[in-house]
Amino acid sequence: MDGVRMAQSLTDGGAGEDKATRPRRKKSAEQTQRDILVAAGRRFARAGYAAVTLKDIADDVGVTAPLVVRYFGSKHNLFREVAKIEGGPDIDAADLAGPLETLGPRLARQLVAYWLDPDISFPAIALVRSLDVEEAKTLFVEEVNRRLIDPLVATLPGPGAWLRARLVAAQAVGFGLFAFGTLLEPDTRLPAASDIEVEDIVTLFGAALQACITPAGSPSPPPSPGAR
Repeated sequence: MDGVRMAQSLTDGGAGEDKATRPRRKKSAEQTQRDILVAAGRRFARAGYAAVTLKDIADDVGVTAPLVVRYFGSKHNLFREVAKIEGGPDIDAADLAGPLETLGPRLARQLVAYWLDPDISFPAIALVRSLDVEEAKTLFVEEVNRRLIDPLVATLPGPGAWLRARLVAAQAVGFGLFAFGTLLEPDTRLPAASDIEVEDIVTLFGAALQACITPAGSPSPPPSPGAR
């Protein structure tokens, strides 16, 4: 899930610099596109695709709606780009390079961090909140398959890999939506978990994921390349 860092980079906007002393400079076209993408994602996450206009997004960034169209073509295309922002919930090569027997806890820790941080989880929330739109349904299925199911199906040993991968994906998405109430308004969400509670959550959630990844009685997978 190195993509989490990619999602963070979209929203940092020069993190680490002192804004008070940083000289004002004209934003590059690339930075403006990044700002539009983040603003769109956050708008879609709050209100869903149908309720958001290009003018809403443009106003958030301080540009014009025609400029948004110039960069992205249409609201439809912009929504697709939001859905494809890299960052969890996903399973990447780095996750699969470690021992399969500990993938559940490792994935759980990353998912907890992802769903607790609205600055990186907004693409997934935008998709779920827009499921009343046919295009969003298609994108949701595509992204869940690309990020979670397909990598696991190609890796899991033993019978029923496709079913087990789907169960992992269902837990990964459902966990964020219901365990932390990420679809609720900020003032009505479940209380933030303390560090101690996070460790308990990771332990329990990791065990649930691992039960699908390597169920009891399944053959032991061969050592992963590079695993210690």
